[in-house]
Amino acid sequence: MRRRGFLAGGAALAMPAVARAGTKPEKLVFVGDNGPWHWCLTEEVAPAFQKETGIKVDFTLLPIDALSARLKAELNSGSPDIDIIQWTATFAGWLAPHMADHTKLLADSAAKHPDFDWDDFLPAVRDMASYQGKLLGIPYRVTTSILNYQKQLLADAGFSTPPDSWDKFLAAAQATTKPPRYGLGIWGRQGPAMVGGFTPFLYGNGGRYFDPKTYAIEINGPNAVEALQFYGDLMNRYKVIVPDAITWEFDEIVAGGQRDRYAMTITLAPYGTLINDPKQSQTAGHWAWAMAPGRHSAADSRVSLGGWTFGVPAAGKNTEWAFEFIQFATSKQWLRRSIERGNAPPRTSVLTDPSVLDRFGWAPVMAESLKTARLEPREPFWPSLELQLRSGISAVLLGQKTAKAALDGVAEDWQRSLRRAGIKAG
Repeated sequence: MRRRGFLAGGAALAMPAVARAGTKPEKLVFVGDNGPWHWCLTEEVAPAFQKETGIKVDFTLLPIDALSARLKAELNSGSPDIDIIQWTATFAGWLAPHMADHTKLLADSAAKHPDFDWDDFLPAVRDMASYQGKLLGIPYRVTTSILNYQKQLLADAGFSTPPDSWDKFLAAAQATTKPPRYGLGIWGRQGPAMVGGFTPFLYGNGGRYFDPKTYAIEINGPNAVEALQFYGDLMNRYKVIVPDAITWEFDEIVAGGQRDRYAMTITLAPYGTLINDPKQSQTAGHWAWAMAPGRHSAADSRVSLGGWTFGVPAAGKNTEWAFEFIQFATSKQWLRRSIERGNAPPRTSVLTDPSVLDRFGWAPVMAESLKTARLEPREPFWPSLELQLRSGISAVLLGQKTAKAALDGVAEDWQRSLRRAGIKAG
């Protein structure tokens, strides 16, 4: 995992008090993903917690697919060896049976932490951390994808405002493609980021994966096909996407922006902090932010709502202390600090803080985007469907199939997967 030094002023941060829980362990085992936004958590929060309590937090941070496999193996075996789980919204369906009831944990700790202020968390994010009425954890990070663009590059190409429709987006991408800088950077690798790169186009064109009530498959419907064909054409027909973006995921989209490989990207809002970081980026100060373009106008803009939640597994042996660390990490003080180091905190008080709005230009855009963002599917069968969709998207980006052929194949795979799960679609 990459490391960076503390930002100035970090040492002066007021520490939230830690109430003493039950028998104290020497360490807590935290298993999560290895995204490029953990620095505050690993380098500041955990040491502060250890100083306050004497308990070390031992981090195992894995790529998303490896994290999912590790958690399924450990939780299905009933292992008590993980104290804190970091999980994303699409894990909720299969994870729910293994998690403690966090509504009860909050109630039990209310007297110890009267200032925790659960109501300060965005309602949509509280829903993201729940499944079928059960609260599975406390949100730490909320994300939607927004348009990051180099304002001067677009202005020099004749665009006084960011593109809000596909036609304008294509025109801006073509006008700013001057290799080795291209108009657009994407998550092109067939991995965990790939579907998230496609969804702004799917949702922005009125498409859906399936009907959430009947499970009727819609991924190969006309809106979805048009969206994926446009996405693929950006790569293969118009050639406005960085060619090596076919190997990019989370870290690479940040590095590509820092190295001036593209003029625009539709990516997770808080990545704007990293792309625009004056200590790391060749393009620092060049970036501005806007809603992802919709099919015809900004009114069509729709993206997915995601993020990461910290939770205590039901089989864990250090439940009280694990929840103490979660509340410590998600306190107002530490979530306010975390935005300085690439996080997107889910507390209203942080995202509406005037100093945050002034310093982090992506924050108000994300707040606006959240109003229409949709939660990704969380049904237990979704991980299998999502893997199959990755293959279809990849085939189009690589120029191997048309969108219609690729998505018809995905729909057939989904029919088989749903039958195996005992679900009749439609």
